[in-house]
Amino acid sequence: MRSDKIQIIIQQTKEKVSAKVLEDHEAVVGIMAMAKSFMLNEESVRHIIHEVFDGDKERMAKALTVASHLIDESLIQKIISDVK
Repeated sequence: MRSDKIQIIIQQTKEKVSAKVLEDHEAVVGIMAMAKSFMLNEESVRHIIHEVFDGDKERMAKALTVASHLIDESLIQKIISDVK
């Protein structure tokens, strides 16, 4: 996927999380859904999540943990291990 489209995903997701339209874990679930739809690679997904949460590892870990209870996704587990 082109980097400009990734930047749009990041920007729109950050705006929705900031405006409380989406909760953190909902953003993660949405990112995972987009990853499958747009065939994003693991590195792109990591980058998007890191940017959406401004590198806040505690928030990322919490959101990823909640999201992992909602969807069974091995990639979420890999990213959780990186941010803990």
